[in-house]
Amino acid sequence: MTDLYSAVIEFVNFLIPVSIFAILALGLNLQWGHTGLFNGGVAAFFGVGAYTAAILMTTKVYPSSFDPGHWGFSLPFGVAALGAVFMAAFLGLLIAIPILRLRADYFAIATLALAETVRLVITNAEGVTGGRIGIREIPRPFDAFAAGRPALSDGYMALLAVGLLMISLLLIEFLTRAPWGRVLRGIREDEEATLALGKNVYKFRLQAFVLGCAFMGLAGAVYASYNTTLSPDGFDALVTFTIYVMVILGGSGNNAGVILGALLFYSFDWVSIRLDDYLPDWLALRFPNIRVMIIGAILVAFVIYRPEGILKERKRTYPPVRTR
Repeated sequence: MTDLYSAVIEFVNFLIPVSIFAILALGLNLQWGHTGLFNGGVAAFFGVGAYTAAILMTTKVYPSSFDPGHWGFSLPFGVAALGAVFMAAFLGLLIAIPILRLRADYFAIATLALAETVRLVITNAEGVTGGRIGIREIPRPFDAFAAGRPALSDGYMALLAVGLLMISLLLIEFLTRAPWGRVLRGIREDEEATLALGKNVYKFRLQAFVLGCAFMGLAGAVYASYNTTLSPDGFDALVTFTIYVMVILGGSGNNAGVILGALLFYSFDWVSIRLDDYLPDWLALRFPNIRVMIIGAILVAFVIYRPEGILKERKRTYPPVRTR
C-alpha cells in the first residue's frame, strides 16, 4: 500500500510540470507554429507571469539585513492568475508594437534580448521581487482544504494544472480552427498573398503574439504556486530552448502534438534524473551533460528526418466558393 501511495504521489508531481510546460508550448505554438513568429523570449513572459502571481499572492516582506524584501498583496490565486495573464500580455504588446515589422531574424534577436533584460530587471529590482533571494512561501490555491497534508495539496494542484491545460487547449483549438486561425496560417505560409487578400497582417500577428504571451503568463502563475519559491535563475534562455524542443518534437502547428511533445520531453528528463541513482559515480557526475547532448542529438535528428514532428499538422481543405 505504501508503494502504491508513493507511486500516486510521484505521478501527481509528474503531471503538474508536464501541464505547465504544455501550456507554455501551446502559447509558443500559437505564435510560431500557426503564425510563424519566432519568439526567443518565452522565458521573459513565463517569468513575468510567475513573479506577478507570486507578488499578488504573498504577503509583503519588509527589508532586513539578510533579505531585501518584496511586494505582496495577499490576493487569491484566481486574481493572481488573471494579473499574471494581463502583465504577460501587456509586456507582449509593448515589445510587439515596435518590432513586429522587423524581419524574422531581427524579431528573434529582439525577443531574446527582452528575455535577458527581464531577468536582469527581476534580479536588480530587489525591493519589488526579492532580487537574487527571490520570493518564498508562495501559497497554493487549495491549501485551506488540504489541512496541512502535502499529498492532498499536490493532488489539488494537479487538478488545477490539468484543468487549465484542457481549457487552454480547447480555447486555442477553437481559435485556430476558426477563420482567424486560417488567416494566421496564411500569414505563415505566404504573407504577401495574405496581404493581397485584404487582411491586415500586422494586426493579426499582433493578436497572435499577445495571446500567446498571455498563455505563457498563465503557465507562470501555475508554476509559482506549485513551486512555492521563485528566483531569477529559473527563467534563463534554457527555458525558451526547452519549450522549442517540445514544440518541434511534438509537431509545430499541431496543438495536440505540442502537448505530446511536452509529455515525451519531460518524461525523458524525469526518467533520466532518477536514473542517476543507479549509475556508477563516475557516470552519474557526467550524466547531466550527457542528457543535454542526447536531447540535442534527438532535436537535430527530428529537424533533419521529420521536421513536421511526431504529429504532423493536419492540412485543412475547404470547398471552393461557388458563384451563380
